Amino acid sequence: MNTILPESPSLWDCLIVTAANDRQAAAYEAQIRLRREMGLLPQVRDFLVIADRDGRRIGSGGSTLQCLDKVLERESQPGDGLGDGRRAEAILSRLRILIVHAGGDSRRLPAYSPCGKIFIPLPAITQPKTGSTLFDRLVPAFLALPAGAPGAGQVVVAAGDALIRFDPAAVHFGAPGITALGAPASPQEAARHGVLCPNRDGSVRLYLQKPDVPTQTATGAIGPDGRSVLDIGIMSLDAAAAARLLQAFWTPPARAAILSHGIDLYREICCALGTEATFAHYVKTARSSKSAVGEAVLESLFAALRPIPLNVRVLDECSFLHFGSTSQLISSGLELLTQDRGAPPPTTILDIDNDVQANGSIAGQEVWVEGCRLRAPLVLRGRNVVVGVDVLDPLELPPGACLDVSSGLDRKGDKVCFIRCCGVDDTFKRSLAEGATFCGEPLAEWLRAVGVPLSSIWDDQTPEPERTLWNARVFPAEQECGAFRRWLWMFDVSSATPEQKTAFLSADRYSSNEIAARADQAAFHARRARVSGYAGVDAAAREP
Repeated sequence: MNTILPESPSLWDCLIVTAANDRQAAAYEAQIRLRREMGLLPQVRDFLVIADRDGRRIGSGGSTLQCLDKVLERESQPGDGLGDGRRAEAILSRLRILIVHAGGDSRRLPAYSPCGKIFIPLPAITQPKTGSTLFDRLVPAFLALPAGAPGAGQVVVAAGDALIRFDPAAVHFGAPGITALGAPASPQEAARHGVLCPNRDGSVRLYLQKPDVPTQTATGAIGPDGRSVLDIGIMSLDAAAAARLLQAFWTPPARAAILSHGIDLYREICCALGTEATFAHYVKTARSSKSAVGEAVLESLFAALRPIPLNVRVLDECSFLHFGSTSQLISSGLELLTQDRGAPPPTTILDIDNDVQANGSIAGQEVWVEGCRLRAPLVLRGRNVVVGVDVLDPLELPPGACLDVSSGLDRKGDKVCFIRCCGVDDTFKRSLAEGATFCGEPLAEWLRAVGVPLSSIWDDQTPEPERTLWNARVFPAEQECGAFRRWLWMFDVSSATPEQKTAFLSADRYSSNEIAARADQAAFHARRARVSGYAGVDAAAREP
């Protein structure tokens, strides 16, 4: 369904977008500022982009707490005792704040690690001035959400990693404490997410984190209609709940747990809430979700969090489009166009932000081509993703082949182009021992075929269970972006010549993890501005 926005949205005091590190935060800030200057966020008085402290991953809960800390710091006066929950509540009670969590590292979507998942370019029937990104589709719906109870303050926390289609006008945030939004889903689908077990009055009995179907059955999570209530990742906290949440983590052990283990908003916080929540349930749920927080800290958190009321508003209509993996770009992109058009698009070629000249063309089925300059035919054999490539001569890619080119700095600080060949279904999170694939082949077999020693792919310090395609040094850097053609044999390693294998062994190679850190994020956006002609060309001079 299409998101329905009200004509006169209420004002928000601050929009906060979280980031994984300072580099990602700077890129997010530039993109949001561009939209502000163009008048596209009129409902927002101010905005902040807040990176995880020192680049350490602190989890969605830790990041939420860090955002609240920052708000209190900005809004407080000299002498305010922010360790006093009543003072924190007084400050928050006069504010409306939207926090959008967008600090992922895009491990399953490496082509877009330079921009972050929330600024992935998306297909659109008509192209807005700044292009169409997940941010531009998602954040306006969040800003259209209603205010909470008068005088109670409001902090809305939302996930920015999927496109949620819902009607904000169907939402009500009047109950005290925390109100989460839920949607009916099959128990099988709900097992991959948080699950809310509601009472008849709208309060929540229990919160379950990624419960399997037997657990949902045993806890009564499955309703008479055979469906469970899935947490869609949007919740509203009043000032009292936000202040109590802060108080729960003001102790030194709790703060230390944030930095050492990370705190998940759903696992370590929501699972402590509910009218029937017990410490035994809390610990069991946290441990089954791989929480590493010590039991003594969990015990203190449970005691502090337990009094916060948790409510749920179940939406009759809600749908998700996930753009979290390379293959989902194609399937969700086509579904998005279908929803926008009210009918399937006339072609399954997703042509996004490309500069196609007279001799350029795209042929293929179920393909995603984005940010490319096309001066010659591009022939794709199906389920292909091509990002940031200059096609100056005819190019053909086999089924499932994905190619992206991004500019950045090598280990010496010199400008290079990173060339990434991979398969549409490659599993960047799966370890070598678990059967990770590369260009559609088992990664172990691909490496043996080239004759490359594992010591050249991973450091000795990388434990075997952590040896994944994400941190494997298999992607070459070149001085010229057009040199990607030298590496197309990677899609069919059995055809590689001895010279090509030797070139791979001696190449300056990088992992996707390194590329995410070394890619030039301003150049990524500047390229899109140039090839498609939308706003944001101020950074174009930085693009090679």
